[in-house]
Amino acid sequence: MPEIDLSWRSSGACQGLDPQIFYPDNEENCSQAKSVCSECKVRIACLTYALDSREKQGVWGGTSARERRKLLRTRRTA
Repeated sequence: MPEIDLSWRSSGACQGLDPQIFYPDNEENCSQAKSVCSECKVRIACLTYALDSREKQGVWGGTSARERRKLLRTRRTA
């Protein structure tokens, strides 16, 4: 299995922030995390990682778990 490059993580706008911001109690409370992600220069790498690794929880690359599931379904049918 090839090694996954996670070096992008050190450049994330989320560095140093409370991780709980990115794991809200429900999907409707994602606005703070999404706001951080919207300004992040590695958002696409983060989203790609989350999609490829099938992250089931939290906000990754500016998307909620529900939004990522929808993206994966769209990806499969394309």
